[in-house]
Amino acid sequence: YGGRTQTPVVDEKRLIVTFVSGSWGSWSAPRHRTFSFNKYTGDLLWVATPGQRPADLNTQSTPVIATINSQRLLIQGNADGSICAIQARTGKPVWRFRLSKRGLNTSVVVSGETVYATHSEENLNGGPMGAVVAIDATGSGDVTTTHQKWRTNIAAGFSSPLLKDGKLFVVDNSANLHCLNASDGTKMMDFSIGTVGKGSPVWAEGKIFVTEVNGRFHILGFKDEKLISLDEEILTVKTGRYAEIYGSPAIAHGRIFFVTEEGLYCLGYRSSP
Repeated sequence: YGGRTQTPVVDEKRLIVTFVSGSWGSWSAPRHRTFSFNKYTGDLLWVATPGQRPADLNTQSTPVIATINSQRLLIQGNADGSICAIQARTGKPVWRFRLSKRGLNTSVVVSGETVYATHSEENLNGGPMGAVVAIDATGSGDVTTTHQKWRTNIAAGFSSPLLKDGKLFVVDNSANLHCLNASDGTKMMDFSIGTVGKGSPVWAEGKIFVTEVNGRFHILGFKDEKLISLDEEILTVKTGRYAEIYGSPAIAHGRIFFVTEEGLYCLGYRSSP
């Protein structure tokens, strides 16, 4: 519904697919469900419904797998506005952190026992739209009021965060790249990459590669503890207007790949292996 969906995840012998679904019997009510299949045979292994009534029927938070407290967890933004953790091998719910009044579209980042999550919708207690939060991922049950490490008011509802060397990089909806101290959420620096932020930043070779909707592709670096532009390209379609970019860069085999509405690009030396 609406064209947005989550990317499937392969974990051990499982293929995991998640979306808002409705069927019959106990599955008749629309809920954000996670389905685990045997990746070799397609047999259904388990189904989990960790959230409540969905606020949105179309969300795009792709699950992340992490081992915390000796449990292999699948952690994901739910269509009910919660961050939910379930056991990756059984589907059993472990904990739930209520973050937003609307469904979540960004994926979390996990480091050690901390989960970083973002959104840009209405918060449970009102106030400014959106938030970036750090969650202690060692709890169980509803951990909303007990396991929040820190929170800052940044509306980042489409771009998933990037974590590197104790720094959390977040692109807000207005295409400002914020660099936060991952331990306490304090802002260290920021950089404007345009006007509309959708793609997620990617780190490679000491640089940040990030796209902006209005045709901009950026390569950013650091100088004197500040973000600086190493290169900026504005891509266009044949008529001359900018080529819209909604995806994130992908990096493999010494090359950088990204997609615009106009085409697929590959950056790198032709002699790369």
